[in-house]
Amino acid sequence: MNPDNFETIHIETDLLILGGGMAACGAAFEAAYWAKKNNLRVTLVDKAAMERSGAVAMGLSAINLYLGLKNGKNSVEDYVNYVKTDLMGIARDDLVANIARHVDSSVHLFEKWGLPIWKDDEGNYVNEGRWQIMVSTVQLRGKCIFYIKSRG
Repeated sequence: MNPDNFETIHIETDLLILGGGMAACGAAFEAAYWAKKNNLRVTLVDKAAMERSGAVAMGLSAINLYLGLKNGKNSVEDYVNYVKTDLMGIARDDLVANIARHVDSSVHLFEKWGLPIWKDDEGNYVNEGRWQIMVSTVQLRGKCIFYIKSRG
């Protein structure tokens, strides 16, 4: 492969997101919602075919953060304390709390999109440790990409 032979494409955008991992896909999904309302353009660029690259595309078996707030399993404060302990106190409570407040709804959205999430006989998510829930993530990236593209 000779890099001189690669095609250069010029794209004008208001927000450029680099990388096709789950964080970038989530950022693109959220950004597309607000961008559409404000007539802005969002572009996500990855080094490979997003549907087939990265750790999630290889079939990880868990989502690494789910609090279970609606069932009272954990609280936002529980997660803030966990992160602060793990990072030896170097964390902003407000930012960590903001993530904690919204992460469960992202998981519920993935489930609405058809992501198979493991459940026990009572219909509760199956945990691996305190924060992780077990999923079949082989389908996750493709579903995310589909819904990101559907947002325009």
